[in-house]
Amino acid sequence: MSGNLFSAVNIMKRLKYWQKFLLIGTLFSLPIIQTEYLLFSGIAKDIRFVQNERLGIEYTNHIRTLLEALQQHRGIVNAFLSGDSSFQDNIVRQQTKIEETIIEIDKVDQKLGSSFHTTTQWKAIKEKWFILKSSLSHLQPNESFALNSDMIKESFELHTSIVSNLLAVIGNIKDWSGLKVDPERNSYYLMDTLITKLPSIIETVGQTRGIGVGIAAKQAITEEEKTQLIILSGIIRSSLSGLSDIPFDFENSKLNEELNTHIQENVLETTLFLKYLSNQIMDTTRINVQPSEFFNRATKVIDSGFRLYDSESPVLDRLLQERMHRLNVKKDYITLFSCIIIVLLLYLFIAFNVSVLQTVLALKKAAIRIVGGDLTARLDVDSKDELGQVSMAFNKMIDAFDGMISERTRHEKQIERLAFYDALTGLPNRVLFSERLELTLATAERCRHMFAVMFLDLDRFKSINDTLGHDVGDLLLKTVADRLKACLRVEDTISRIGGDEFLLIIPRINGADTVSMTAEKIINRFSEPVVINGHELVVSVSIGISLYPFDGKSPESLIKNADTAMYYAKGEGRNNSQIYSSKMNALSEERLRMEVNLRRALERNEFIIHYQPRITLSDRTISGMEALVRWERPESGLVSPAEFVPLAEEIGLIVPLGEWILRMACNQNKQWQNSGIDPIRISVNISAVQFHRDGFVDVVKRALYESSLEPKWLELELTESIVMNNVTKSINKLNELKEVGVHISIDDFGTGFSSLSYLKHFPIDTLKIDRSFIRDVPESPKDIAIIKTIIALGRRLQLKVVAEGVETKDQYTFLTSRKCNEGQGYFFSRPLPADEALKLLGAPQVDSDPNWFFPQKRNVER
Repeated sequence: MSGNLFSAVNIMKRLKYWQKFLLIGTLFSLPIIQTEYLLFSGIAKDIRFVQNERLGIEYTNHIRTLLEALQQHRGIVNAFLSGDSSFQDNIVRQQTKIEETIIEIDKVDQKLGSSFHTTTQWKAIKEKWFILKSSLSHLQPNESFALNSDMIKESFELHTSIVSNLLAVIGNIKDWSGLKVDPERNSYYLMDTLITKLPSIIETVGQTRGIGVGIAAKQAITEEEKTQLIILSGIIRSSLSGLSDIPFDFENSKLNEELNTHIQENVLETTLFLKYLSNQIMDTTRINVQPSEFFNRATKVIDSGFRLYDSESPVLDRLLQERMHRLNVKKDYITLFSCIIIVLLLYLFIAFNVSVLQTVLALKKAAIRIVGGDLTARLDVDSKDELGQVSMAFNKMIDAFDGMISERTRHEKQIERLAFYDALTGLPNRVLFSERLELTLATAERCRHMFAVMFLDLDRFKSINDTLGHDVGDLLLKTVADRLKACLRVEDTISRIGGDEFLLIIPRINGADTVSMTAEKIINRFSEPVVINGHELVVSVSIGISLYPFDGKSPESLIKNADTAMYYAKGEGRNNSQIYSSKMNALSEERLRMEVNLRRALERNEFIIHYQPRITLSDRTISGMEALVRWERPESGLVSPAEFVPLAEEIGLIVPLGEWILRMACNQNKQWQNSGIDPIRISVNISAVQFHRDGFVDVVKRALYESSLEPKWLELELTESIVMNNVTKSINKLNELKEVGVHISIDDFGTGFSSLSYLKHFPIDTLKIDRSFIRDVPESPKDIAIIKTIIALGRRLQLKVVAEGVETKDQYTFLTSRKCNEGQGYFFSRPLPADEALKLLGAPQVDSDPNWFFPQKRNVER
């Protein structure tokens, strides 16, 4: 394929433009010519088909005349031979008419016989006629029918044989002229009536006429004749039924009416004739019919058939003429359209050729001038095509020569900036920071003064990035860069080394107090909220500081120790600064070990779930359990969630850990149900990263499916901040979870910044009052006011309200008096392992100790 393509390209390269256009024009014309040829061939074929049909009709019209004459001749000869001499003159006239018609058909057969393959048949018909004619030349009527019975039979059979041969000729014409496959409905029905149905009916009636005239002449009927008449009557009735069912649908209503009138006339005449035949000859014991009367009655039927033939034949011919006219008009239109297309293509090719050649010649002249040193050469081309664009590019190329050196300089500066500066914030990157740190270090060694390296990391930036998206994260990083610039001196260096980590160089300081003041200034500046895309964010920072020459005398050691101090600051609760000391190395190593062990904890099944009951305060019954994760390290025992959960969020382990907790909680609840415990609802805390990840709803469905737990026995706890970030998306996801059938609760309610206008749109079931509001009850009036408000709000919104952190009897009494729905805390029970929780769920009696409460029964919500 590639070789063939390049061969064609090489051929085109050797041709001049006018030769290329000539070749392309010729190739384009070939399919048009081929299409026109196929169209013309199809139309010409259709026209020949119609012409052939018309010739077939012309031939059958002549045969129709001969059929009529022969059938009449057969009837009157039969009557004459049966003793009725009144038909003698009619025989002579009919023979003359037959002779004249044979001469006309001879002419037609000479013209069309070879096309329709009828010549041989026609010769046989003529020979039979001459035999018949000679056998009748010396006939005389005889009163004795017995003397002429053989001659009557012979005459009838010869007549019928000739008629049958004529009908065969019509069938042959029908086959070879295409009449039997006419494509249009009306013309097809007309053709079928003319060529097939009418000749059959007329011939059958003609045979009946011949036999009946003979019977009337002798006033007697034999059994053989009666059988023949029964058969012929049946054939007539069958053909008559087919004729009366033919539908015609012409645009001319008069024509429809006329044709249907002739059909009905023929049907009526034939029906009356059949009744006449039955009453007067077939079903009577005495025949009193005169031959002339019977002959006239039968002839009337035959005449109505031929009148129908004569009315339909010109209609059929006209339909064929109209079709031929339409085909000729179609051919003329195609011819005209083809000529227009060819002329238009020729015109466009010429115009295209001229426009391309003009532009190419102008390009050639301009290029020669430039080669000669004339840089003022320009192209003045108003074309909008590709060559026009080439001309514009040519002019721009010449214009660009003068600015080439400056453009190269600008480009080099841009490359340098990309190499030494962060693309997002515009701050120096790690490469430039390293160069400046080495320069600062060399200056400090030479001048014997102190400087500081600060390692700054944003607290929980990953959570913001995962929750609100990278666009918000990028804007936040730009704001951080601006705030750092505002806090530092011009000679200080601020560098972003990746993610949310920044390195700072503070040269020429007097001591540790100076850099501590700078760090405090940065921390205070970052305590101010920042609004990004409608989200109000408060971002804190953790800062680690290393001092030259006390904490290192190389760039690597200063950066490493500042990083260690920064992690120590995070361990101290974040949002503070720490100056490096040697004892921090041990803490840094411990944090690293914890991170490694935490990553392996899931694989080693070191996490366990404890369950803390939720109590219905009105009747002190267990209404549910909250699943709380614990880390049981083999070497050090249980690790507080406060220690490892933030680390899990920081290193990206919170998602698989959260999914594991969800699965374990569902499985445990189902196990309790299987053990005979009445069903209760189990609640699971969901992190922001989990909730906002795509596919979270599928994770919940899978946990329910794998555990076979009904969705109504699972409750998902979400904090205010989770659902308030991207409210529309949160509502959609909450609705999906509600469709699954799980319950939704807002955890730590009152500590966030949720809008009450949004709260009514959240499809939630429960509000959980944060423990910080419960701690100082009933001593704190402000906390009491807040709790009352939340309980009233929940009641108004028809939400269940749960108080967390209930630890004293006074707190329990207060919440019960305010009709808070449920409580949870150490006053009732600490979080328990699964086996102890099971005992609690099955506890038969109430503990009398007022500080520890084990309910007598459980509240089961169906």
